[in-house]
Amino acid sequence: MLTLKTPASFEEVIKKSRFIGHAARVTSQAESLDFYESVIDPQATHNCWAWRVNFQVRSSDDGEPSGTAGRPMLEVLRHQELEGVMASVVRYFGGVKLGAGGLVRAYTDA
Repeated sequence: MLTLKTPASFEEVIKKSRFIGHAARVTSQAESLDFYESVIDPQATHNCWAWRVNFQVRSSDDGEPSGTAGRPMLEVLRHQELEGVMASVVRYFGGVKLGAGGLVRAYTDA
């Protein structure tokens, strides 16, 4: 299994929606909550997340259609064989609906 050495961020605009992805190494559920609270924006439309810690997994779509945000992010962590990592994506809705497939691609990329 792999993990991250340093926190990472990525920003992308897709059809006027702004997606800001953050990822960091975490060693416990409490650390993942601390990281999440450090990167979320209460003014954002959605604050989605996924983590793998101690071979446990959790994710949240935070109001996006079910399975279009947290689960795709979790699949990226699994595919990259990352353990002890939390990913969070902050989305600011730009007024154009992306559809389920577009959301999955956006959250996967971010």
